[in-house]
Amino acid sequence: MTLCKDVDLSHLDPCVEVEPYTPYIGAVIHGLDLSKPLSMEVQCALQQTLAKYEVIFFRDQPLTPAQQVAFTRIFGQVNEVKAFFPRVQSQPEIEVVESTPERPGASNNWHADITWQANPPIGTSLSAQVIPARGGDTVWASMTRAYEALPTEFKAYLETLSATHTWELSGWTEYLLRQDASGDQLQAARVKYPPVTHPVVRVHPVTGKKILYVNPTFTTHIHGLPRMQSDALLTQLFALITAPEIQARFRWQAHSLAVWDNRSTQHYAVADFYPQHRKLHRVTFTADRAFG
Repeated sequence: MTLCKDVDLSHLDPCVEVEPYTPYIGAVIHGLDLSKPLSMEVQCALQQTLAKYEVIFFRDQPLTPAQQVAFTRIFGQVNEVKAFFPRVQSQPEIEVVESTPERPGASNNWHADITWQANPPIGTSLSAQVIPARGGDTVWASMTRAYEALPTEFKAYLETLSATHTWELSGWTEYLLRQDASGDQLQAARVKYPPVTHPVVRVHPVTGKKILYVNPTFTTHIHGLPRMQSDALLTQLFALITAPEIQARFRWQAHSLAVWDNRSTQHYAVADFYPQHRKLHRVTFTADRAFG
């Protein structure tokens, strides 16, 4: 990943436009061909644009799997995936996120990806392969804005707290048992990926802004609080994600591409398209230390 100073993408090329998507989160970037190599200046500017807007969108980008991986490397380290989704055989860095009439499914829950690891991914690119005629949007929420809207005293209190994150709160436990009724796969996953602890409030290493860092798919409890109080506090914090004012809802089109900052956002795949077919290619990118 290129280390660079703040560069304005729109000033590098008069043909490139950064169009804010909502007042608080998201931008559509026009005028770039992501299938071609981009200059170091443009790469730097894309990094800064992503940190600023938290999720960026591109239209009309018919990328091959290799081109998507190459583009995604602008933002971080890209390695062979380690999650539970199937992979593109020719490009093992790509996960296939797919719903069909025979195998419906969608991540219709608010989450940030893989926060159940000590060093979670810093972001993801998602490329549209097969899009429903209607429905199938994805929604992102800014956890920077969620934190900023809180009262000063409440923010100070939250900054003293930490919480446990585990993949077992999600549906992967049931999935692994369906794959292997003996429970061996489940037990192996428990050994490989034990619960981890994260601060409830984190600081983004690029912007310096504070982020509310809990999500309903992977965060189980607040340390030091009785279960009832922990559940009540988490319920209150999870409700902040649902405010439309901090969200960007993206309608997919053929060859659309989205890239998001996994540290400062959460996302939700709207499951309103069954029995239509929906297929996307996902590339996750990491850093040696997600939060510096």
